[in-house]
Amino acid sequence: MRHRALPWNYFQLNSMFFNKEKGIFSKLDMDTIIPHRWRLEQYYYDPDHPPKAYPVFIKPEWGQNSNGIIRANNENEYRGFQGVSKTQNMPFIVQDAASGEKEFEIYYLRSPDNHDNYDFLSVTEVTNTCLKSHPINSIHNPCTGYVDITKTLSAKGLQTIWSLLRNIGEFRVARIGLKANNIKEIFNKKFYIIEINLFLPMPLVLLAENVDSCEKKKIIKLTMLLAAKLVKKIPKNETGENIFLKKTKAHYKVKI
Repeated sequence: MRHRALPWNYFQLNSMFFNKEKGIFSKLDMDTIIPHRWRLEQYYYDPDHPPKAYPVFIKPEWGQNSNGIIRANNENEYRGFQGVSKTQNMPFIVQDAASGEKEFEIYYLRSPDNHDNYDFLSVTEVTNTCLKSHPINSIHNPCTGYVDITKTLSAKGLQTIWSLLRNIGEFRVARIGLKANNIKEIFNKKFYIIEINLFLPMPLVLLAENVDSCEKKKIIKLTMLLAAKLVKKIPKNETGENIFLKKTKAHYKVKI
């Protein structure tokens, strides 16, 4: 309210990447802008053409918080998904499993005044107490945990991460999931991108077990302020598409 930023325009922050024909932020569209060395193979699910190696993840072409994702560990599980997919109203895609023992979530908000820089960036390590290999982590998985490691990284380290990710789509706000054996491998460009979240991406630092409530309130205040400033910078020709209603419709297609 203080910055007179229309709240419904928050949904338009990444509108240039919204697929108007499909009415979603397509995972396959995102795949095309990820550099090959960090990209996992993704393709539409076809029960008659099983993958060469397992496990693979079968997921809606659009989804949030891991809704609708299934891991297929063998050909029988892969082909068995055919009956499930026919009950859904959303195309499903297959993603190869990424190598790397650890999962990291990078959340950022670009600087409203300098598109080449960020004004907020957090690095959250995702843990899983149930599975060591290829878990489906999400806020709905009771085995999933989050640890903020932002403050353990130097300013140079954070800038290195930013330099690797800032030109991938040049999103105004995003949360990008990475798989690597450790944080040093990310600095050395040895990682895979498993997910790019553009619609209402949540900074997972807010779920981190090692961040107290006082610090989380400060993060909320700061990120809301930056979001409001970014909203004010959106060109008028990007605010006409009603993304919120279309995305809500797509969300319920996944959950039905």
